Amino acid sequence: MQVGAILLAGGKSSRMGADKGLLLVNEKPMIQHIIDAVRVISNNIIIVSNQKEYAQFGFPVFEDRIKESGPLAGIYTGLFHSKTHQNIVLSCDVPYVSAALITFLIEQSSNFDVTIPQKEGRLHPLIGVYTQACLPVFKNELKHQQLKVKLAIEKMKLNIVDAALFSDVNFMNINTTIDIKNATT
Repeated sequence: MQVGAILLAGGKSSRMGADKGLLLVNEKPMIQHIIDAVRVISNNIIIVSNQKEYAQFGFPVFEDRIKESGPLAGIYTGLFHSKTHQNIVLSCDVPYVSAALITFLIEQSSNFDVTIPQKEGRLHPLIGVYTQACLPVFKNELKHQQLKVKLAIEKMKLNIVDAALFSDVNFMNINTTIDIKNATT
């Protein structure tokens, strides 16, 4: 089955003060790290962002269909525009996500609407496999101003997989300039 990739680059970056996905980590934009990991699995990549600068990466860029509604709206927008039923969804601020982790999640996703990893008791809903079966539920959640991804995915056929075998670095989320300094290897 073909899998698409939806990269979420629409956050406000209020703690960072700049568009996170375009900031450099190890001399390349954070989103480029994610594109490189995803390309091993799929070239069917779309970026969800209200910033036209993301067009420079050569993939379609779609603005949020429902503005000011956070990552849930970003996932909804990506699924709406995706040409594949199954999609890996990744936020732009996890530059060290690995192709191995992405492949593992895809392998665990059969017969589920959503498959996300759990590492040391913490869920990572912005690193996961989502199907287009989520569209009507997410649309309804957004319509009722319920914006929490965690609450929305609990209404789906959800698979939470133990990602203990993967390094903490795969889940490193960069939100501040201090995080960027710590992430540079």
